[in-house]
Amino acid sequence: MDAIVSIGCRAEEGFHSQTYRQLQSRLRDHLASLLIKATLPTIEDIQAITLMAAYSENGAVLIALALRFAIQLGMPTIVDQLVARSTNRSNPSGVEERELYRLSRLWHGVCNLELLYGYAHSLMLVAVADDCCSFSLDGGKMPGMTLHISPRKIRSLVNHPERTPVDVRLLSQIELNIIRSEAYSKLISTCSDSSLVQDETRLRTILDDTTVELCLWRDDWATVVSTDPSPQQRPIALQNLKIQHQWALMTLHLKATTTTGIENIAIMTDFQKDSVRKAKEAAALHLQYVLEGAVPPVSNSESSHPAHTSSYLGTFKWTLDYVWAKCAFSVLLVLKLAVLLRDPVPSVMMLLRDAHRLLEELKRVTVGHIAYFQILQTSIEKCEAALREYVSQQNAMAGPEPTSPESAGTAEDDFQGYVPSEFVFEWDFPGLNLKHMPLAWQDYFINIDNLL
Repeated sequence: MDAIVSIGCRAEEGFHSQTYRQLQSRLRDHLASLLIKATLPTIEDIQAITLMAAYSENGAVLIALALRFAIQLGMPTIVDQLVARSTNRSNPSGVEERELYRLSRLWHGVCNLELLYGYAHSLMLVAVADDCCSFSLDGGKMPGMTLHISPRKIRSLVNHPERTPVDVRLLSQIELNIIRSEAYSKLISTCSDSSLVQDETRLRTILDDTTVELCLWRDDWATVVSTDPSPQQRPIALQNLKIQHQWALMTLHLKATTTTGIENIAIMTDFQKDSVRKAKEAAALHLQYVLEGAVPPVSNSESSHPAHTSSYLGTFKWTLDYVWAKCAFSVLLVLKLAVLLRDPVPSVMMLLRDAHRLLEELKRVTVGHIAYFQILQTSIEKCEAALREYVSQQNAMAGPEPTSPESAGTAEDDFQGYVPSEFVFEWDFPGLNLKHMPLAWQDYFINIDNLL
């Protein structure tokens, strides 16, 4: 209860909430006592630590503790027990089976969070290899285990009478992570043999196959969501599926590009550039789906023409720190890739408009995470500066005294080099190392009209 109330106070009052700080202090004392006394943790201890991890800068350490405690309580075997009982139709759902479903929900929640933070690699992971979702997909590290849980086993839990809309969201994420993990394992295997690194045919096959799998995942789970008995939950659940689908496509193509070892878009092959372009398109759709349903005010009078907030963003003040990071990263990425790929100016301006809308939406619905607000604001400002610089270059080159190449590109260089420390030390999302560096001065004059 202390953990739940503390997060509620942080969401409503901000990080400087006195109640939030007091309750977090009590939680730290309880955790310290639990570790010092080395007593067997309770289910509630694991729940509290998991919740603390989701909203903490020390989330990697906390979720590692939650995972360790869950293993101590034998949670890795819970899913198998539940599936075995569920498939026995002669054994009706009872108190014991309801408790098993509750424990499986907690176990999958812990696994998903460890996936996000991705630092709890140790020998203890071997003990959970048969039943856990993949680890470390978005933390910049490969999974620390081999997956054996099957999508069919996950789907069997969807049909359980104890399932809730939250369970549907959770189980769909686990299946998505399985698909992503298998794809990343195949991508990384191309680096194990030098003869395969340049094999673009193999990379293309992995990308095509995974893209099909991700589309099937989205469609199948959209069908599950559409039949949910709680119709008020359907719109945001469907919106989440579309957002997650585009995030998966975006990171898939960025990781495929990473395996080639080439960071400079100016010297990439057509296949590599196409992967970057598809990542940008997915990032643009990701931003579009995040804003879906949001209607800005049509005049300065908020009272006569009020704005309508996106269903997704309407609950954003309760969201995990990881989701804040994903939001800020996706906006920075789509703007940066649009510039690096030399998209037309009107296209970049449309992305900037959507980025501004997102920033204003977040200001309206939440007190916000200051660091990620600042990242969003800075990303927009640096992109705008690069765009203004380009327009100035165009005007100068059209005049009687064209600007020399040496005096151009300062703002774009600054934007290309902008990598927030949060994405270096706290998160390690792919793609921010990409750049566009022509190899010779004459390259600056190639197709200059399509520079952006």
